[in-house]
Amino acid sequence: MTRLAKLIFLLIILAICHTDAKAQGQGPVILTLPANTRAMAMGNSFQLADPTGDILFYNPSLLVGSTSFTMSRHTFGKEASLLQMSAKTEWWKGAVAVGIQSLGYSKNINNIQPVPVSQTERELSKKGLNRISESVATVGYGWELAGLDWGISGKIIGQGVGGSKGQAYALDFGGSKTIGPFTIGLAHQNIGNSLKIRTSEIDLANQTTLGAGFHNLPLGPFDVGASAAVSKNPNRPTSKHIGGEISWWPVSGRTFTGRIGMRSEKEVFQSVILSFGLGFKGDAFGIDYAFSDIDGAGNAHRISVSWQ
Repeated sequence: MTRLAKLIFLLIILAICHTDAKAQGQGPVILTLPANTRAMAMGNSFQLADPTGDILFYNPSLLVGSTSFTMSRHTFGKEASLLQMSAKTEWWKGAVAVGIQSLGYSKNINNIQPVPVSQTERELSKKGLNRISESVATVGYGWELAGLDWGISGKIIGQGVGGSKGQAYALDFGGSKTIGPFTIGLAHQNIGNSLKIRTSEIDLANQTTLGAGFHNLPLGPFDVGASAAVSKNPNRPTSKHIGGEISWWPVSGRTFTGRIGMRSEKEVFQSVILSFGLGFKGDAFGIDYAFSDIDGAGNAHRISVSWQ
């Protein structure tokens, strides 16, 4: 391994060890939500063996590959919705990607003295008197070095509460390796300063994720794939994610896929969350759908269209 590769690996390890407990709570919630329709259907475990532009929101080391563009909408009951766009393409001996996320939801807050909001995914479907807005703009770059894939991304995170706005800046680091049919990746996300509104602040929801997946393994007339991940936030129990998919193509270039997954996040949900999804890909065009029942708090739906 070259000296530069060793240095990058050391930076990732140092980032993983990074903790910050000076602020009250963690957030914004947009940093913790599923950021890909296929991944949501598979328990929010991203399919590392077949990455699209949305990999930018999970592990930027897997950006190298075919050009892709994805647009998505994610709803949480009738009270909250997330809009998202991502695109990636090869550039300068590697690959570059951009992504935009925008979330709106309601919550009862103090309009006179607004503070940063620390919300959970389970509470997004609840009604509130005040509207909260959150956004993330991300730019990432990935490359191959010393037989491994590396990636880094920078993001601007914003939250609007009661007419006041706060902003924070963060970095993600990632590394990955393909071994036979499996792709394994390690990433640490949201290393940055606290998000501050007036005199109050919250820490960014940083986490370390180890994931693995395989894709298009022949099984009779079908192709099967699976992915799994474990994530650790310094202030929360370890979350576990796993999912599988099965694909069938009646004619060449027309592929239909069914997906199922589950995730366990004890800090957020009282029970394991099951999820389901469907997908269709016709040549370069794709459409995906995912559904989950958020722990009795309401149904979540996500749909995306993509070109690759």
